[in-house]
Amino acid sequence: MKRTLIFVSFCLLQYAAVAQWAVGLRGGVSSTSITRSQAGRIDETYSSRCGFDLGVNCSYAVAPWLSVRADLAAMQRNHRLQRHLNYLAPVFTDHRNTYLLLPLMADFSFGGTRLRGHLLLGGYAGYWLSHRVKGTTYVMTDYDVFFNPFDEKRAFTSEDRCFNAGLLGGLALSYLLGGQFDLNLDAILYYDLVSHHKGYPQLQDYRYLNTASLTLGVTYRIPQTQQP
Repeated sequence: MKRTLIFVSFCLLQYAAVAQWAVGLRGGVSSTSITRSQAGRIDETYSSRCGFDLGVNCSYAVAPWLSVRADLAAMQRNHRLQRHLNYLAPVFTDHRNTYLLLPLMADFSFGGTRLRGHLLLGGYAGYWLSHRVKGTTYVMTDYDVFFNPFDEKRAFTSEDRCFNAGLLGGLALSYLLGGQFDLNLDAILYYDLVSHHKGYPQLQDYRYLNTASLTLGVTYRIPQTQQP
């Protein structure tokens, strides 16, 4: 029993020695593609478009090699719809979607004291804040086809699902700048499990976003309180 208490006390002391809070800021770019069911038109294709990814993060080290990290991010998850019939080749729509995301992940780290690698695994929940569309549409008459540009904010409808959730995974590098500051480079893939389109009663038109994010940030390690 005495040995068990000594072992538990030793583990708690080791935990207290490494437990540390850290906060940071990050910013960068995102690239999003869309996975859609076969319900769309055969002449439609989707492609990825870039956007921004800005956020703050907070982490708590529970071991020298493991931290729990939570982010709060404003992210654009943009994509393009393109029509491909001969007379519709100029017709496209760029969807600019802004989301508020709350990723929660385990951060497994490895390497030296100054330069370390990280494996990030977890999930996220989010909310669709705004939807803006820009592109070209057409009007067909008996004699010709006219193409008209547009750029407008689109209101949400009953077919849209604003709640969002999915899985994430990524790799990161951190470099100790000196003192309590780290420079971080994160590459994370966000994979939706919730369609942002509810689908029609007779047409299961589900659409999932897949976003790759590359951000650069700075983290501040909050100094531990010294015990008297």
